[in-house]
Amino acid sequence: MELRHLKYFVTVAEELSFSRAATRLYITQPGLSRQIKNLEEELGVALFVTQSDGLKLTEAGSFFLEQAKDVLQRSQVAMQTIQARYAAVDKPLVIGYIPTILQSFLGDALHRFGLTYPQVSIQIQEMSPAEQVKSLRERAIDVAFIGNSPSELDTEFLVECVKRVRCTAMLPINHRFAHLESIYLSELTDEKFIGVSEETFPRRNDYIRDLCRRNGFEVNLHMSANSVTSMIALVAAGQGVALIPREAEALPHPQVVFIPLDPPVYARSTAMWRRETPTRSLNCFLEVLLERETQKFGIA
Repeated sequence: MELRHLKYFVTVAEELSFSRAATRLYITQPGLSRQIKNLEEELGVALFVTQSDGLKLTEAGSFFLEQAKDVLQRSQVAMQTIQARYAAVDKPLVIGYIPTILQSFLGDALHRFGLTYPQVSIQIQEMSPAEQVKSLRERAIDVAFIGNSPSELDTEFLVECVKRVRCTAMLPINHRFAHLESIYLSELTDEKFIGVSEETFPRRNDYIRDLCRRNGFEVNLHMSANSVTSMIALVAAGQGVALIPREAEALPHPQVVFIPLDPPVYARSTAMWRRETPTRSLNCFLEVLLERETQKFGIA
């Protein structure tokens, strides 16, 4: 039994739904069900029963829930205490990011941080949003830049809006609107859209659906991409159109154009880290990052 098994169990117990718990944990539902089954086999008891209205904790499950919460809380306190008292003062800072973030503002922040704190080594890792959330939970990275983070993560992590990012329509270069300076989102009502994989960009498609509904139509998300570069390639191949942050223009994008939306549409670009006392290196990095961006974008 590992701490992650306890985290999985507590989340399922709180949601009483494997699908909702899997969404919170950023893992697949079959994988989560298998982990809970393995835990039950190791304990030798059933923790849940399935009823017509959903899952219910067994008597053993209710008892184990309190024990699991206590273990998780004590392990977190112990880890924070060890880090605060004994960890290296300037341990390496590990940053997860999606490529559009690096092109947008992260590169500048890293440059300024390096000038101010040259003694701190930095490791940056390009990762999908789902991989970053998983790595934060497993303490493999210190801070994540996943773009427009789902609101449910606000209760689990500390989340700071670093920048408001303007969204654009990405169209094939031969599209009938490709020559325009701007378009209304509603003009794309009849288009096929390229979405993103739920496993790599959780809830990002929900944002697109809500945005299109507010503009009077149900979006046709007929295909999904697992990365920004894949999305660009699919649009270039004429498989559909897409909504994407304007910063994606900094990536190689042959055979596609980016057309601003009228009126402008913005999404938040966030920094996210664990709810605990930050290491000195992380604290210094956040000060450098948020001071400049707050001044520039007027974020309170």
